[in-house]
Amino acid sequence: MGSSTEKPLLPESLPTETPAKRTTPWRKPLFIAISAFVILRFALLPIFFPWLRSDLLSNHYHHHRHDLKSGCEQGQALFPKSLDVSELIPGKEAQIRDWLSGAVKIPTEIFDVMGEIGEDPRWDVFYEFADYLEKSFPLVHKHLTKTRVMTHALVFEWQGSDPSLQPILLTGHQDVVPVLNATRGLWTHDPFGGEYDPETDLIWGRGSSDDKSGTIGALSAIELLLESGKFKPTRTVVLAFGIDEETGGKVGALNLGIWLEEKYGKDSFAILVDEGSGLYEAWGQVFATPAVGEKGYLDVEVKVETLGGHSSVPPPHTGIGLLALAIAQIEKHPHEPYLNPESPLVGLMSCGAEYASDFPLHLKKAVHKVEESLSYGGTVNKKALKEIEDYWVYGSAEDGSLVKGMGRAFVSTTQAVDIVNGGVKVNALPEVVTAIVNHRISLAESVAELQKHLIDTLSPIAKHYNLSLEAFGKDVQLKGCHHQLTDAKAGKLILSEAFHSALDPAPVSPHSVDSAAWRLLSGAVKAVYSTRPDAKDDELEANKDIIMAPLISTGNTDTKRYWNLTRNIYRFAYQVTKGGGLNNVHTVDEHIQGQTFVEQVRWFMHFIVLADEDREL
Repeated sequence: MGSSTEKPLLPESLPTETPAKRTTPWRKPLFIAISAFVILRFALLPIFFPWLRSDLLSNHYHHHRHDLKSGCEQGQALFPKSLDVSELIPGKEAQIRDWLSGAVKIPTEIFDVMGEIGEDPRWDVFYEFADYLEKSFPLVHKHLTKTRVMTHALVFEWQGSDPSLQPILLTGHQDVVPVLNATRGLWTHDPFGGEYDPETDLIWGRGSSDDKSGTIGALSAIELLLESGKFKPTRTVVLAFGIDEETGGKVGALNLGIWLEEKYGKDSFAILVDEGSGLYEAWGQVFATPAVGEKGYLDVEVKVETLGGHSSVPPPHTGIGLLALAIAQIEKHPHEPYLNPESPLVGLMSCGAEYASDFPLHLKKAVHKVEESLSYGGTVNKKALKEIEDYWVYGSAEDGSLVKGMGRAFVSTTQAVDIVNGGVKVNALPEVVTAIVNHRISLAESVAELQKHLIDTLSPIAKHYNLSLEAFGKDVQLKGCHHQLTDAKAGKLILSEAFHSALDPAPVSPHSVDSAAWRLLSGAVKAVYSTRPDAKDDELEANKDIIMAPLISTGNTDTKRYWNLTRNIYRFAYQVTKGGGLNNVHTVDEHIQGQTFVEQVRWFMHFIVLADEDREL
C-alpha cells in the first residue's frame, strides 16, 4: 500500500441536489386502481374461482405463442393401401402366444465372460434355439435367405422386387440375462417354463419381454404375411438377431454390423427398428416414445495393488480398505445432472405441454419459455431449462409419469459399483483387489469427460494415502502428497477400461415430421393404436389419439453396432406398459401380456407393409 499522501485512484463523489418531484393529483388514484385490477385478475379471481385458473393462463400462453411452430408437430395415421393386416390376426392369437412361449423355454443365457464359440459349451444352446425357429417358422425359412454369422447370429433376407428401394432392417437378440440359482425359488412360474396363464393373459419367463418378444414378434409377422399369400415385398426386408446383446454385442451384433455393411454398404438402410421403449400413459395422455438416442457406456476397473503379508501385522489400511475408500469417494461425487436444450427429453416435454391435459402448469410455462427463447434465435432461457431439468431429477419420481423413478438417470451420467473382488485367505493381506464401476454416459457428455472426472475424483485419495495413480494407460502426476515421508509408495491405484466397453453416446435420430422415417414410424403407430381391439369398448378412448414423442434409452441395445447402416435408428417396441413398469425385465417374474404381444405382431405386419408402399424413404 502506498503512502497516505497519494491521491485516490478515483475521485470522491460529490453530493448532488435532487430536484423536487412534480406531482400530478390524478396519478396516485390511477395507480391504485390498476393495482387493484391486477390483484383481482391474477390473484383473487383464481382463488375464489379455481376452475378458471388453468384456462386463463393456458389461453394467455396460447395467445402469446400463436406465431410459434409447435415443438411436437404430429403426423397422420397411415394405412397400407394393398392389405389390411388386421384381417390376418383373428384365429391366430393362440398360435402367436405359443410361438413366444416356446422360445422362452429355451434358456439362451449369456454371461459377462464367455469363451470362444466352439470351445465354451454355454454357446451350444443357440443351436437348439435356431432349430426351434426353423420348426416354428417354416415359411420364413423357405422364402427368406438365412445366413449364420459367427455361427449363431442370424440374418434373414426377404428379397424385394425393386432393388432401387433401400431395405428396412428389423433387429433383436436371441440371448437373455441369466437366472441366478439363488432366485429360482422367488419366481411365481418356472423362469424357463414359458407358461401362459389364460386367467391373467400373461406369458411368464425370462426373455418373454426382453427381447424374445421382439425377435419372435418380427418372425411371427413375416410368417403370417407369407401364410396369407397376399403380400410380396417390393422393398427388401432384413432381420438381424444377435446372440450377446446383454453383454454388449461384442460377438453377435458387432459381426452382424460388419456383414451387413460389407453386403449393403454404408447408409444403405432406410430405417432400423430395434427393441426399446413403448407405449405409456402420462399426464392423462397416451404416448408412443421411440428412443431416438441412447446413452454412452463405460465399465471402469478400479484396482489397488499393495504389498502382501501376514494379517497379524496389518497396515492402517489393507488393499481392500483402500479400495473401499476409493469407492466411497466415487459415490460421494456423483455426476451433476445436466439437460441440454437440444435433448430429445426437451422434445418430449414439449409434447406433454402441447397435448397432455394433466401436464403440470408450471412446467408448461417453462417449456414455452424455452421454446420461445430458441425460436427467436436467442440464447436458451436457462432458468426455465433448469426448471425442466429439476423435474427430471426430482418431480418425475412423484407424479407417476412415464419415466417414474428413472428421471435422474435420463439427465445424468450414472455410476454403479457392481462387482468387487479381492482376498483369498483370511490370514493373508491381499495384494490385488478390484472393483468394476458401470457408467451410462449422458448425451451431453463423453467417454473422455468421464475419464477426467474419475481422475479428478480419485487423485485426492491417491495423494492422501501415498498411492501412485495410473489412469487409462497413463501415469498421473500427483502434487503435494500428504504424509509422504519417503519416496516409497504405499501402493498403486489403477483405473482402466473393462471389457472393451467404451462407447460415446449415440447419434440422435431424426424425430420431427420433416423426416420421412419418423413419419413412417409415427403413421404405423397411430394407425395400429386407432384400430386396437380394446378401443371398441370405450368410444371416448377410441377417438383419443396417441402422441408420438421422442425419448432416449438409459441402456444400450445392439444398435450401437449398426450406426454406419442408417441415421434412422429407432429403439421401439409396440407394447403397452402400465404404471411406468418394465414387465420385470432383468429380474424375478419377467412377463408380458398375451394380447400385448399379439398387438406387437400386428404392428410389425402393419409397419412392413406400410414401409413397402412408402416412396419417400
